[in-house]
Amino acid sequence: MTITESSPVKGVGAENSAASLEADAARPLRILFCVNWPVESLNRPDATRFSPDYRVTGHPYWFFKHASSDIDVEVLDCRSFLRIDRAERRWARCYPSKGTLAWFRSRRYDLILSHGGQMGLVVGLLQSLFPNVSRVPHVMFDVGAISGGYSGSNSALINAGCTYAVKSLAATICHSSPQLEFYRERYPEVAKVAHFIPLGVDTEEFHPEPCAQEDEMICVGYVLRDWKLLVRAYASLKTTTRLVLLGIPNSERISQPGVICVPRVSIEEMRQRIRRAKFVVLPIPKVDFSIGQQTFLQSMALGKSVLLPDIPAARDYIRDGETGFTYLADSEEDLSRKLRELLSSVERVEYVGRAARSAIESQFAEEIMTTRIVDLLRMTARSRTVPNL
Repeated sequence: MTITESSPVKGVGAENSAASLEADAARPLRILFCVNWPVESLNRPDATRFSPDYRVTGHPYWFFKHASSDIDVEVLDCRSFLRIDRAERRWARCYPSKGTLAWFRSRRYDLILSHGGQMGLVVGLLQSLFPNVSRVPHVMFDVGAISGGYSGSNSALINAGCTYAVKSLAATICHSSPQLEFYRERYPEVAKVAHFIPLGVDTEEFHPEPCAQEDEMICVGYVLRDWKLLVRAYASLKTTTRLVLLGIPNSERISQPGVICVPRVSIEEMRQRIRRAKFVVLPIPKVDFSIGQQTFLQSMALGKSVLLPDIPAARDYIRDGETGFTYLADSEEDLSRKLRELLSSVERVEYVGRAARSAIESQFAEEIMTTRIVDLLRMTARSRTVPNL
């Protein structure tokens, strides 16, 4: 289905237009959702896997389970024929084959929704190059500050390509409000259609449970963690409390007394390990884009205090000393000081953990996020507007 802007006219054309609008309103909103990871089709839910990684046949995908039934979502994941997507990701840092497929298919839908720039920028580039072929509104979750791996690139060609691709976007969704200023500085066209919607976590999938607490703190994550900084800060404590590095790759393993390196585990085991820990510490680097949010929000939903740097990605979600704790980014000294404070303040750490869970329920639940996203998608599809290119 090709979506174009139209103006009211009188006569039979207006009647046909009104009838068409009524027919559109009566059928489900058709969305093509492009995601940058593999999505498996299963016959039933799998508690050992993260919900975006699979779809249960006959059931809504991921957060759309909280939406009304008048939304029809088809998922297009990153996997390509003969898995050429692996080479594409390695050499081009995007998925041109699946992005092109999404662009070809888009006319069957009322809206195309992409998660990240790996496919989203490909779709946007094609829409900008061929504006009359597909006028379907395109909304992109921008988790990578437009270009992600290309951010800050010195390549004039890459920067020009990103700038040209985003001109066709009908809207962007970001999970970090500082990105709005980033858009105003580098992508003024995006700033006009950008929407900050806080990330939400499934409060049923991630919830506190009574369990025996281990004498350990835990760091969760397998990419973009400054493990070396954390281990140096930990070593200065001279504590008997263990530090668990959960998910650290074998190539990054660190040998240090009291430090336990654990490979990546299932979601269920991750939840149990977080519940048993005293608190969670996330040494995330300071970057322009959203990073680590899913991990620290899940930990908060499990009723745990989280210690992380004061970075843009955390500022919308953490109130220092109230719903979590922060330290000066890249400061080993301040991180060490905060770790020492948390280890000596058991009651305060537990209190903040409970407050973190309450904050998730009232502000950052997946249901709340879904309502905001779906409202935006409906408004965008209803307006049937795309930028004039």
